[in-house]
Amino acid sequence: MELRHIYSFQAIVQEGSFLKAAEKLKYAQSTITLHIQQLEAELGVKLFIRQGKKVQLTEAGRSLQEQSDSLVARAMALQQTMFNLVAGEAGHVRIGVIAPTASLRLPQILAPFCQERPRIRLTIEVGNTPTISQRVASGALDLGICSLPEAHLGLDFEPLFVEHLSLLLPERHPLAEEATIHVQDLAHQRLLLSERECPYRGIIERELQKRRKNPYSGLEIGGSLETITRAVQCGLGIAIIPRVAASPPPAQTVLREIEGVELSLPIGLVLPAEEISPSRALEALLILLHKELRQEVGHF
Repeated sequence: MELRHIYSFQAIVQEGSFLKAAEKLKYAQSTITLHIQQLEAELGVKLFIRQGKKVQLTEAGRSLQEQSDSLVARAMALQQTMFNLVAGEAGHVRIGVIAPTASLRLPQILAPFCQERPRIRLTIEVGNTPTISQRVASGALDLGICSLPEAHLGLDFEPLFVEHLSLLLPERHPLAEEATIHVQDLAHQRLLLSERECPYRGIIERELQKRRKNPYSGLEIGGSLETITRAVQCGLGIAIIPRVAASPPPAQTVLREIEGVELSLPIGLVLPAEEISPSRALEALLILLHKELRQEVGHF
């Protein structure tokens, strides 16, 4: 069913004749007649009964008249949506983000973006790198902001900034009084670790094991960095967490560096490697993320 046929139908109803409808729409009368013939053929019903120069709606015509306004309104709304999509003013962008980027960096970037483009719908999933990268690879997410994905997924990774990790201690912990903290000082300490899939835990384990220190103390806390931070506040143990998640340190805690150990993790944009043109909405968001996240810490 073509929209121009519905326009012609409405004009005939409003004007009362094919001739006046043609004059209103600036068509030849034969064009209006053709539109109605094609519409009647498609619907399989007669829409008008001719009475001289006047026309009268059939029962099917009256039924179409009742629905034609909503048909036109929906068609116009669809046209506007398509226009907004092309212009980058509408669409649906699905993002996967690791913590603490999701809570500490992303909201201040997205707030003005959403104000400028209120018709763009955003879905934000917070998770770990393996889950986010797998969902990007499967097409369930359009974009990931996380650490380096596994090579077999065939994703592109563009590093944007480095997440530095520091040691968070209860303020009354003995190590909080030390002028310098070394890896060996962590021996026999209850080190709070996140779930095994967490990229921060991977960095901690690799760096400490290289120095013949086993980071596992028998206590894992999954879910969020906030939970680990709260556990440190309560004196449950110590934790190595992203510096930005504890700057300034929460009440009753102290943030310290571990000498001689480079605890850091590159974070960047993860996208499908195939050359698929992003939507205008996604393209606009990518430009903004690249600008703001790179700007925050400078270039590599």
